[in-house]
Amino acid sequence: MNAFDRLPPDLQTALRRLGIETPTPVQQAALPPLLQGKDVLATAQTGTGKTFAFLLPLIVRLRQAADKTALILSPTRELAQQTQEALISLLADPKEMPSALIIGGDNIHKQYADLRRKPRLVIGTPGRVLDHIGRKSLSLKNTAFFVLDEADRMLDMGFIPDVRKIGSALPAPRQTLLFSATLPGEIEALCAGFMTDPVRVQIGSVTRPVDLVLQQFVRLTTRDKLPQLVHELNTRKGSVLVFVKSRHGAERLAKQLKLYGCKAAALHGDLRQSRRRQVMEQFRLGDVPALVATDVAARGIDVADISCVINYDLPQCPEDYIHRIGRTGRAGGTGTALSFVAEDTDKWKDICRVCRLGKLTELTKTDRPLPKPKFTPDAPRKKEKTSRLKESSEKKSPEILRPVLTEEKRKAASALPKNMARASAPGHKKGPDSVQTRPTPVQAAPSAGEAASLAGFRVVRAGGKKKVPSSASSYSDSRTPKKKHGGKTGKKQAVFSKFFKRKKR
Repeated sequence: MNAFDRLPPDLQTALRRLGIETPTPVQQAALPPLLQGKDVLATAQTGTGKTFAFLLPLIVRLRQAADKTALILSPTRELAQQTQEALISLLADPKEMPSALIIGGDNIHKQYADLRRKPRLVIGTPGRVLDHIGRKSLSLKNTAFFVLDEADRMLDMGFIPDVRKIGSALPAPRQTLLFSATLPGEIEALCAGFMTDPVRVQIGSVTRPVDLVLQQFVRLTTRDKLPQLVHELNTRKGSVLVFVKSRHGAERLAKQLKLYGCKAAALHGDLRQSRRRQVMEQFRLGDVPALVATDVAARGIDVADISCVINYDLPQCPEDYIHRIGRTGRAGGTGTALSFVAEDTDKWKDICRVCRLGKLTELTKTDRPLPKPKFTPDAPRKKEKTSRLKESSEKKSPEILRPVLTEEKRKAASALPKNMARASAPGHKKGPDSVQTRPTPVQAAPSAGEAASLAGFRVVRAGGKKKVPSSASSYSDSRTPKKKHGGKTGKKQAVFSKFFKRKKR
């Protein structure tokens, strides 16, 4: 019997709209006990449809209990976001069952507003959920359904103490659902304290990857990794997910790939939440065909059409190899996993032994050198830009040439009266009252600088440098020396010296 036949008609219609006709093995085995209200402990390989396996019965159970709520914990922000997106895709009207996304790095005031609306489902990461419980902005007194998604990843990231605190704050009785790809001993101990007579669902081997993933490896040196990666990205089609071991390595490798003409982006834990969403959306839409990520993305990426996963750096833990290559070949699809084996051959042997890898295909290292860089981000680009700006400014406002005042013209201009120099200036209209043959007693003889400026000349020194004209003052013939005295010169210095002489008297 098809397990989807137990669901309401609207959920079956939503599944058909998403192109899902037949349940996966984990969905077929987990749906009946979950719809009956039993605790379920399910382990299945990555990419087998565990998210819909707990969301579908959770929607049915919440409709039956109108006053109850559910809490879903995810190890990473990306996985929590994808869980909320999957929930919205199953509902014809999202307002029927409102949800709140409580994750770190997101706007906490927006989370306050979402929690005040009393959501039926709260989806979040353990750290931020525990923070809201401490702030008393999140109440769990009506929570009757508790879901732990990717529990083994929570163990690896150190979230188990936070999960225990959250579990102790939940009321009893409740229905607990735990889904994981592997089942370490610590997770079994956690289940013993949280669950009551759980139904065990195990699909396939938890220590082997999906059989539909073609596994390949290539032996090379550390220096040959980058040329090999550029060759693989240029020859393979579709989206490629590249795993590295550190955040700094992800940023550096993404910049190097851009330098050689490969569109790539980095995804790691140090990015802001808005940037992580932007990178994931670009990778999902195909705008960025290569995504360089750390192990934070091994459980947080659910992109259906990833054609290849490349282990640029081998994982530190052998079990993480299963989660990495599980990003491809999801939900019955096919994919390829390629691992670069350099000086870490012992680590590769441990992965083959623990994960029970079967037949592997060894590729030959490429002999093609790196292509020429598409661009060189150096300083001359900035200089070229500034020179272009100067050329445009010169075209817009051309320089006005003025006659240069020589020493002979300066002496001749100083000998002229002030009104005569003004009359000789260019653009001056002559009239009957424009010229006075004799200056009035009130007018003082103009200095050379004033006469030259009134005549429209520019005073320059020998060599073409601009000379600052000296200010004309009645104290120009004073015996006061013109060296600085308290920052004052000329007229002001003379005034200060007279003031101090009077004060002494």
